[in-house]
Amino acid sequence: MGMNDDGLTPREHAEMRDLVLAGTQRIRPAGSRRNQIIAGALALVLIGAVSGAAITTAAIFGSDTTAATPTPSPTTATSSPTPTAEPTPSATPTPAPSAEGGLPFAGECEGALTDDEATTAAGIPVGLADYRWRTGAIDLLGGIDCLWLSTETYAAAAVQVFVYPVEVVPSDVADGIVPGCTDLGYSNPTVQCSLSGVIDGTWVLVRSSGDPATTTEDGIRSVFDRVSANVVAYPSPSPAQRVASWWGPMDCDQLVAQIDPVSYGFERVALLESDFSAPVGGAAPETIPDVPGTSCDLHFTAGSGDDTSGEVVNVSIVPGGASAFPTAVAAVNSVPFEVAGAQAAVIAPGLDRYEGSGSVIVATDGINMLMVTPDFIRETSAAGSIADAAFAMMRP
Repeated sequence: MGMNDDGLTPREHAEMRDLVLAGTQRIRPAGSRRNQIIAGALALVLIGAVSGAAITTAAIFGSDTTAATPTPSPTTATSSPTPTAEPTPSATPTPAPSAEGGLPFAGECEGALTDDEATTAAGIPVGLADYRWRTGAIDLLGGIDCLWLSTETYAAAAVQVFVYPVEVVPSDVADGIVPGCTDLGYSNPTVQCSLSGVIDGTWVLVRSSGDPATTTEDGIRSVFDRVSANVVAYPSPSPAQRVASWWGPMDCDQLVAQIDPVSYGFERVALLESDFSAPVGGAAPETIPDVPGTSCDLHFTAGSGDDTSGEVVNVSIVPGGASAFPTAVAAVNSVPFEVAGAQAAVIAPGLDRYEGSGSVIVATDGINMLMVTPDFIRETSAAGSIADAAFAMMRP
């Protein structure tokens, strides 16, 4: 099949590639191959955009706005499911004190479910697939996001548990879960089943995906009951309270003005706007920590017409997130890096929990965190000038 057999010009192909990469870099997937369950998970997160819940935004930026509280009765629903050497230690800053919140299950996924209990929902053996390090974005909201993947067959099944204080969950997420088990329409029969509800002021969502013969509403209900019992066995989670030293929202237009595209090997840089439609299964709980003002996709381009080339770099911040920086330092393959003005910085592995992904520049001033994720075809260190400019803008 030739490049234009689908009716796209070379330029349109380049633009499509950059648009897709912008979405995938936000969740750090960079594998060459995905099966259908992973494609479903990818589509779920790519719906784009940032969460509009004013309560969540207020927790991070101190806004006075409010959001609707999710319906507090349990409901069945479905949604799409949504690197390698020893770590090299670097100077780790001591985060400044802040009014820290409390995490579900003391921040440990094992407190939500055992592997055996997750296997009940999946119908086949699964094991915990944790993040390689943490950005702090979920923790600061008082939440947890846990994933179990099949251990005997590659991505044949997945189980996820999301737990947050009810007040930080956007109403479009809480209300957007599609009831019942949904056939995802793949060539290999695949369903996704979910059960959600509010337990003593804590929002809980349990999802499983896999073969309809083993992924059932009865299985997900059993796991929901177990997670709910475990939730009340721990202190109630709560979001951290913002302090004055946390960064404010990132101005993406101002960031573009600070960047010299020539230093990154291109002629132009602009913001990349993404608009993804909702997938089968409805809302995307992965977007809960994606607060407006915390992420910018920079689109670097050169050439013109059909000879246009481009790459996308994601710049994101976590105000108050420095307490998570030691996890980036300790991650396997993490190496020290220099970012102008930063108290400490590393290049850490990507955060895709399904398979390997491109690495990320992570920098902190001891209070906040900044991450820069270049196109995975590019050496991560090449984005150092972008990290310098972003850090200088956030901490002049």
